[in-house]
Amino acid sequence: MGGMALPAPTIPHPVRIAFANARTGAPYALESVDDASRFGPHAAAQVAAVCSEPLIYERLFRQRLDGHPYDATNGLGFLTWAESHWRENTAFVFVITHPLDGIVGALDIKSTNRDEAEIGYWLSARHSGVMTNAVRLMRDLAWAAGFRALFAVTDPDNARSQAVLARAGFVHEGSMTRNGETYWLHRLRGV
Repeated sequence: MGGMALPAPTIPHPVRIAFANARTGAPYALESVDDASRFGPHAAAQVAAVCSEPLIYERLFRQRLDGHPYDATNGLGFLTWAESHWRENTAFVFVITHPLDGIVGALDIKSTNRDEAEIGYWLSARHSGVMTNAVRLMRDLAWAAGFRALFAVTDPDNARSQAVLARAGFVHEGSMTRNGETYWLHRLRGV
């Protein structure tokens, strides 16, 4: 068998894992976006509402959208994109859902590179206390699927995101440059 490439990791789906807000105990769920219709007719608007929050929009979408608003059309595009990655087994996109507010955040494993896959995430400011547990759950799914290492990049001034990664076991390993911008690099090796 020497030299044969391993097949791409897969995560059995659908995924729906209940978990609690670390601060309040409120119920949330980590859910795969393998079938976006499961989230109902308001899902695109829920995604747009979170991605329009000032901090998320500034960090992730202002430049990408040339300053145009993040609207429900963009939200639908995100959900369609996420679903296609599950179907093609090229990435694994999850949303964080709240029983009353619906979709309040998202996180993903951005590739099927089992040796080193990047993760990313965003979360509504109204739902703090949730992301560390969600990242831990996604990390556990990644290990079960055969991923060996994960990494994330953060803006150097994004202390909250850096704290989420540290609580989930990631180690700050310095900085890297991507598209002319400097980011902090955080890495986690599998079990």
